[in-house]
Amino acid sequence: MSKITVMIPVYNTERFLPRCLDSLLAQTFTDFEILLIDDGSTDNSLYVCKQYASTDKRIRVLQTEHIGVGGVRNLGLDNAKGKYIMFCDSDDYAEPEWISELYYAIEKHPDALCNCEYALSCPSQGKIELQSLPGITKSQIIEKRGFFGLLHCGRIMQIWTRIYRMDIIHNNKLKFRTDLIAGEDAVFNCDYLNFCNEFYYIKKCLYYWTDNDVESITRSFQPYYYDTMRVIFSARKQHVAPEFLQPFYDLSFKSFMICLDYIWDVDNKECYQSKLRQSKKMFSDSIFQETVKNVSTKACSRKKRLVLRTGNYSLYRLLSKLSKLVHSRRNDY
Repeated sequence: MSKITVMIPVYNTERFLPRCLDSLLAQTFTDFEILLIDDGSTDNSLYVCKQYASTDKRIRVLQTEHIGVGGVRNLGLDNAKGKYIMFCDSDDYAEPEWISELYYAIEKHPDALCNCEYALSCPSQGKIELQSLPGITKSQIIEKRGFFGLLHCGRIMQIWTRIYRMDIIHNNKLKFRTDLIAGEDAVFNCDYLNFCNEFYYIKKCLYYWTDNDVESITRSFQPYYYDTMRVIFSARKQHVAPEFLQPFYDLSFKSFMICLDYIWDVDNKECYQSKLRQSKKMFSDSIFQETVKNVSTKACSRKKRLVLRTGNYSLYRLLSKLSKLVHSRRNDY
């Protein structure tokens, strides 16, 4: 049995898959298997998977109809043979020490959620940006109560910077949510964190998340994002220490208002009545109202909060229109 399973969902990424697999086959740590799961690709991705599998016995290929990234990763959990599991996206790539650094970290710190740095790669712009955590200058243990401090940076919820114990996953029946349009990795990490005592942070960039400006399993415009964000809210809140509750509510409020913008975005082709129903549903939701009740005046004016606390979306929309009208007239003078 391999020590590690590297699970890769594959969906229409034939152009980038060879780079991904070549980076894995160049790893300094060799006792691992690669589990490729093709999620009903319509290009030649499956052919590429099978070609690589024919040249290296550590590669296994599974096929499924298009079920989405959450379902694919669950299939990977069911079929993984390693003691540990790591996740990689098929259009990304890793440094040669990606597996070894995380493996030795979790062997040394078995009760920690071990995490490495990553970089955002934008080939079209010719740049790579390191996504490091502020204030951390060396590899170190970070206590669990500091979770939201890391989460607030927006650079801690990815699954491909982590290594996971399969015994924790199986014993506690952990799965990826399949009913979310995004954020299933954030919820999975919050669930897994319940069985960890701390973080171990590796101060090395070992993974490259690549923005290729192409369709993938996890990238598409979804107007009704609120249903997903409310699930993420509940998953995160359980780990927020009291001293971080205020910034948590402020950040959540900002995210929820972005969800409202998504509903009314021009790219959302739903009819007006459908958008109105979704907006009213969001405003009357208990989690949204909890956030409005606790948001600071720094993040939301007192007047706006009073309107939002009514739960009356029509009133909010009317006052927003009046505010824009007044602002427009002032600019005319």
